[in-house]
Amino acid sequence: MGEKPKHLKFKYVYPEDLRDLYVNGLYGGVTPRNELYAHFYSERHPIPKSVIHEITPGEKLGPEVSIEKGGDVVRFVQASIAMNLDTAIAFRDWLTNNIKFMTSNIEKGKVHGSKK
Repeated sequence: MGEKPKHLKFKYVYPEDLRDLYVNGLYGGVTPRNELYAHFYSERHPIPKSVIHEITPGEKLGPEVSIEKGGDVVRFVQASIAMNLDTAIAFRDWLTNNIKFMTSNIEKGKVHGSKK
């Protein structure tokens, strides 16, 4: 019988439409199947639904007369994820380790723009 391999190499494949996302927050919870889900969003002011401008006597665009908005703040969902308990635990551990690393860098003044 052959010897069992001592290593396993994973190859990461990136789709052509991969995009980096900046998020301000997330909303989620536990599904009926006991899996974790999260919707990551970014916040911004809404783009107006419509804007009415006055036309000046010289037939130029004048000041805004009215603006129709669709709310005070828009939460644009950038991505949604779902994971089982084992993956959620691995994600938590990964996040905890990276937060500790980031905090350590801030305390050591190793962050661009740091005031230390």
